[in-house]
Amino acid sequence: MRWNNGRASGLDRRAFLRLSGRSALAWALSAGRTARADEGGGTSAIEFEETLASQRERFYREREVDIIQTGFRPIGGKVADFAVAHLDGRVHFFYIERRLQEGTPFYPGHETYFGHASTADFTRWQVHDPVLLIRPGTWEGVHVWAPCILQRGHRYIMAYTGVNQHVSQNIGLASSDDLLEWKRWDTNPISPCRDSAWAFWREDGIASCRDPNLIEHDGRFLLTYTANTKEGASCIAMTSSPDLATWRDQGPICIGPAGGYEPRLEGGHPQGSLESANLLTRKGRWFLLVKAKVREDNNRSWVITSDRPNRFEFGLRQPFWPGSLAVEIVANRDQESLVATFVDGGIRFGVTDWRKPSPTARFVTSTNELAGWL
Repeated sequence: MRWNNGRASGLDRRAFLRLSGRSALAWALSAGRTARADEGGGTSAIEFEETLASQRERFYREREVDIIQTGFRPIGGKVADFAVAHLDGRVHFFYIERRLQEGTPFYPGHETYFGHASTADFTRWQVHDPVLLIRPGTWEGVHVWAPCILQRGHRYIMAYTGVNQHVSQNIGLASSDDLLEWKRWDTNPISPCRDSAWAFWREDGIASCRDPNLIEHDGRFLLTYTANTKEGASCIAMTSSPDLATWRDQGPICIGPAGGYEPRLEGGHPQGSLESANLLTRKGRWFLLVKAKVREDNNRSWVITSDRPNRFEFGLRQPFWPGSLAVEIVANRDQESLVATFVDGGIRFGVTDWRKPSPTARFVTSTNELAGWL
C-alpha cells in the first residue's frame, strides 16, 4: 500500500494512515505470535486453545456408537426417560440427561434440561443444543422430566414434567416447528391433579404428577400421567381435551398397590411407583405399557391389554420387555413396532409384534436388523 500523493490509491491521507496503522499492528501481532511460538518450539497458546475447542466440539457433537451393545448416551451423562420425533429423514430423541454420579433426579443441579440428539442410521449421532432449561422460582424451577412428543402436521407438541423446589410435579406443553427451538405455552401448567377428589397432590410438598404421554384419538387428546391416590396407591391417571386448552379429569385408569412401598437410596426400591406409561391402540385393542418395580419380581416393564383406553387392571399385567425400563415407540410397520428403551444410561432398540395375545419385545441383535427399519 502506498500513499502516492493520495490520488492513485483513491484514499485521502487520514484514511491511508489509519489503514497503514492497522496493517502495521497486524504485522506486529503476527510477528509476535510467530516469535513466541518459535521460542516455545510449537504452536501458540491461542492456536492450542482453538484446536482443542474444535476437537472437543466434534467429540461431543458427533458420536459414533455401538448401538447393539452399549447404545447411545451423551458425553458426561446418562439417558433417562425420553421422547421420539421424526423430521427430514432423521430420528430425534429428547431425553432427561442424568449425571453419571449416583443418578438420582432429586439433587439440585440434576436433570435441569432436555438433551437432544438425532440420527439417520442409529449408528452415527449428532448431539444438538439442549432445550427447555428450568426456570428458577416457577413450577418448573428445579427439574424437568419425562418429555413426550405428538406430531400434528408440521408442528410438534411436547408434554413434559416440571418440578418445583418442594418436588411438587406438574405438567406443561411446548411446541416447535423445527425441533430445535421450543416455545412454552402461556397456559402452563395444566395441573390435572388440582382439585381432583381422588388425587393426593399439593404444591408445597412432594407430590406425583409426572411422566405425561399424549396421544390423539377420535378427535380428542388423551394425556396419561403418574399420580397418587388419596388412599396411597400409585396409579396412571388420564385427562382429556378437545383442543389442548380445556381439560377434563378422567381419574385413574390403572391403580397399583396401596401399600408395600419401600424407599432405598441404593440398590433400587423393592416396590415402586407406576411410571413412564405409554398408551396405544392396535386393531381395536388398547395397550398400556408401564414401568413398575413390584415386590418379589425382577421385571420392571409391563404390558396390560384392554378393550377401552380408560380402564386397565394392574393385576392382569404381563412382562413386556425383560431388561428394559421406560419404553417408547420409534417406528411402526404393519402390526410390528420398533421400540426403544434406556439401559445403563444408553438408548437401546427392540422390536415387538402387537398381533400376539400378549405382546412382548426383544432387543435388536444386529445393525442389519435395525437398518431394516430405516
